Amino acid sequence: MHSVAAFTDTYLPTVNGVTYTVRTWCERWRERGGRMAVVFPGAPGYEPGPEADEHPTRSVGFPFYEGFRLGLPAVPTPVRRADPSVIHAHTPFALGLSALYLARRTDTPLIASYHTPTAEYADYLAAGPIATAVEGVAERYERWFMNRASVVVAPSEPARDHLREVGVTTPVRIVPNGVDAEFFAPAGRGATTAFRARHGLPEGPLVGYTGRHGYEK
Repeated sequence: MHSVAAFTDTYLPTVNGVTYTVRTWCERWRERGGRMAVVFPGAPGYEPGPEADEHPTRSVGFPFYEGFRLGLPAVPTPVRRADPSVIHAHTPFALGLSALYLARRTDTPLIASYHTPTAEYADYLAAGPIATAVEGVAERYERWFMNRASVVVAPSEPARDHLREVGVTTPVRIVPNGVDAEFFAPAGRGATTAFRARHGLPEGPLVGYTGRHGYEK
């Protein structure tokens, strides 16, 4: 099986869609006998286990987004020595640039995942016309980064279409993130009844939401 080096600018203990996807891909790949190292910004509250092929880098706090830390560009020595056959950038920021650097230096294929438009985060940095300008810069940078990958992975057709709209010419493959069908399984009538009783809910349709309450959501 191929050895993969995954680089991500967001990881545990922060819980979000990118973190969940990276963890899921790692678990499924390892179940199939592959190796996947993960390079991520180190953060208080999470220490990789002794068997985990995880490599935290130095990081600094990001004042505009609570819980997010900026990883400093780095390629850990164990990851470089492992000579990965595929390098996977899950994000285009500091550690994504580290992935690009390693791919170029070793002439290794670079896969770039497109999890979310970076322009969505402009409102964290500014407002009004300045936010619009930041969005434009973000889209240009996004195009520059994605066009340096061997292939881009997008979770849906709208995401692929957006990449084309901003000028990404790299081949784009749609790979849905998927859902853990064992964890997110129907609970059964008994569990539903107990949930209603626990929260004092009447009979009738219930609508639930699973996700984080970030500003951009």
